[in-house]
Amino acid sequence: MSDGEPNTTGVFDSVSNSTRVEILRALADAHGDSPTDPWLAYSELREVVGIRDNGNFNYHLDQLGGLVVKGSPGYRLSRIGMSVVSAISSGVFDTERAWGPIDAPGHCRRCDDPLQLRYEGGILWLSCGIDEHSVPLSIPPSLLESHPEGSETEIVERIAFLENQWGSLTRRGICSECQGYVEGRIETVPEEPEHYHYHGRCRRCGFHHGIPVGMFLASHPAVTSFYYERGVDVLTTPFWTLEFCAPGRETVLSTDPLRLGVDANLDGETLSLTLDRNGTVVSTAIAGASAEEPYNG
Repeated sequence: MSDGEPNTTGVFDSVSNSTRVEILRALADAHGDSPTDPWLAYSELREVVGIRDNGNFNYHLDQLGGLVVKGSPGYRLSRIGMSVVSAISSGVFDTERAWGPIDAPGHCRRCDDPLQLRYEGGILWLSCGIDEHSVPLSIPPSLLESHPEGSETEIVERIAFLENQWGSLTRRGICSECQGYVEGRIETVPEEPEHYHYHGRCRRCGFHHGIPVGMFLASHPAVTSFYYERGVDVLTTPFWTLEFCAPGRETVLSTDPLRLGVDANLDGETLSLTLDRNGTVVSTAIAGASAEEPYNG
């Protein structure tokens, strides 16, 4: 283990038993019922979990270590314990979980067929039915399953918001997976040498972030205000329905230094953005405006 890298092995060991998970869930429920007084007495906690054997219960309680806090009123979740419960509840660790499919707005950019959303194998897929055309989305099943039947429009809007949030965090150098530091730049990839992407790698968890240039800019203030002033909330608009978010929509303005242009069109007007190798927006302009308005990202 390198310096500064946390030892999380003990946490995974602590929640490897179903009884311990039930203890954490019981304490999480107590916190949800009374955030200002989240304590459960020992006897009450044991009753809720349903363990009669004191020795067995004590063993599992001790194994939770820093995930719970012991005090005179009894037991409560620690902040780390709450994070563990949240991660478990999100469903990201359940490899058997499935959801959908539901119809999605827009059409496949490669074959123009209708799209659907389905969750399987730990990934939410945006797909026309052809695997090679499918796009993976980093959405937990908890978002999908917490909405009532018939609320597909709201689900799609929330998916769009989370995807835009992912792009916004990456643009600011923050890893969406662990909140570590992401260092990246605009470059091409071997699979699509004619398209530019923002590619970043988290120094902490090693997660690689690859985003088409247009999608990388979707949450930029110049873009959100341009759409908002014309009656559109771009943050809840599915990125796959926005032309400027599609791979290859960028224009190479210069190569040394690299300058890329991205145009967003709406209601007969065009927002033009220029960005550099680091992904910084160096200028913006709206077609028909009296002058180009520089923006330093």
